[in-house]
Parts: sequence; C-alpha cells; structure tokens
Amino acid sequence: MSSKVLLVDDDANARMILNRVLSKAGYEIREAGNGREAIQATKDFKPDVMLIDWMMPEMDGEQLAKWVRNDPEFRFIHIILLTAKGDIKDRVRGLQAGADDYITKPAPHQEILARVESGMRVRRLHSEIEQLSRRVALLEMAATVGHEINNPLNVIYLALDLMRKSIKQKEYDKLEKGIQLIAETADRLKEIAKKFVELKDPESTSYVDKLNMINIHKKKE
Repeated sequence: MSSKVLLVDDDANARMILNRVLSKAGYEIREAGNGREAIQATKDFKPDVMLIDWMMPEMDGEQLAKWVRNDPEFRFIHIILLTAKGDIKDRVRGLQAGADDYITKPAPHQEILARVESGMRVRRLHSEIEQLSRRVALLEMAATVGHEINNPLNVIYLALDLMRKSIKQKEYDKLEKGIQLIAETADRLKEIAKKFVELKDPESTSYVDKLNMINIHKKKE
C-alpha cells in the first residue's frame, strides 16, 4: 500500500520542515498552502494521511476536515490537526469536525512521525477491511448466481433429454411439451437476470452450512 501524506499549512517554512522530516522517513509528500488548494490536492494525490494546520485563510483546518469526511471517496483518510490551540474544548471541536488525531504545536518531530505512522496503520487496516468486504461480496454473489440458475438449468437439461427421446420415438406431442418447458424456463432465467440488474442495497441470507447468499427476491417497499 502507498504511504502518502498531504501537508496543508499556509506557512511555507513549516511545510518545508515537515516535508524534509517525513520524506526522510520514506513517505511520499504533497503540499497545499490552504484549504482550497488541499481539496484539489486530495482529489489528485489521494493521500493516506493529512497533516492539517487549523488556522488558515480561505478555508481553515476544521472546514477542510468536514469536507473530507463528507466525501465518500475520502472519508477514510486519516486526519491529523496541527494547532497551537491546546484547550480541551478546541480538541473536542477538532475531533467532532472529523479529525482522527490532534497535535499541539510546537511538537517534536519524533511525535509527529509516530502519529503519522499510527495513522498509516489505521489506513492500512481500513484498506484490508475493504478488500475483505469485496471478496466476501463476490463470494456471496457467486453463490447466489449458482443457486438461482442451477435449478432452471436442470429443467432445461431434462427438457432436452425429453425432446431427444421424443424425436427418436416420434412422439411429437412430447417434443412440443419439451419446447414449451424450455421457453418457460428461459423466461424464468430472464426474470432472475432482471432482479440482479435491479438489485439495490443487497441483504445477505444464511443458508445451509452457514453459506451466505444475497436475497434477490426481497420485495420492494
């Protein structure tokens, strides 16, 4: 996984110092001079951790943190607020805005590095959970597809076997019955496919042997 840090501070010297410290530790760094620049940098750079100064022109750190948390694509970025404000009320306010951590300036470089590494661990954990969730969803979808189409396919095979025997025995009434059975089963498969296409907010249902499948037959409210 990448280790990207976005530094957001209107103080160019502060950014330069943090850039050197974090780059030396092996992180990929991008800088932004204010909250507005940070929004575009977040979209382009997609950081794992953001170090944000609270007091900035145009858009302060609190507003930027709220923007990040309200965007589904970036809501798991680890946000660390940097500020000279050390009051408990200010810390609570920053955390309520969406920050994950809070560092009071001036802070030793070792502390900043430790906080960033902690944020990276949290970010990696989020990534692992997302990957696991996608794998589980794929397995549930595969199990559901197999379950839903297995019975119609068996019906089609039985109908084909009936039609082969009917042709050999010249029992054309049974041949017609087989054709009708296949047509009805094709309509059923078409309806199943439609349910998959229209599926929204899928819910899992536990079947035998603790196998979870998606309930595609849930009635719309």
